[in-house]
Amino acid sequence: MSQPLWHPETRYVSVIKGTWWTGAGPKFDPENTVPVLAGGFAVHPPKEFHCDGAKDGEVIVQISDIGPSGTIPVNPDGLDKK
Repeated sequence: MSQPLWHPETRYVSVIKGTWWTGAGPKFDPENTVPVLAGGFAVHPPKEFHCDGAKDGEVIVQISDIGPSGTIPVNPDGLDKK
C-alpha cells in the first residue's frame, strides 16, 4: 500500500481484478481502509490525503485523470497539504 499522498487533480480508480483498499487522511493506517471490489471504482478528489493499494492478493486497477498530474507525498506530521 502507498504511504499517504495527494494529487493536484481528481483521480479515478477502476478495479479490474481483486480488492483495492483505500483510506483517507494524513496518517498511514492500513487497518482503517475500505475495500473496493472488482467492478467497483473509487474517486480521489484533488488535494485529498489518501493511501491505497493491495493488501491481500493480486489486484489490477486502471487509474486515470486529466493532467497536469502529480503525486505529492504527505509529510509524517500531515502539515504539508496544498
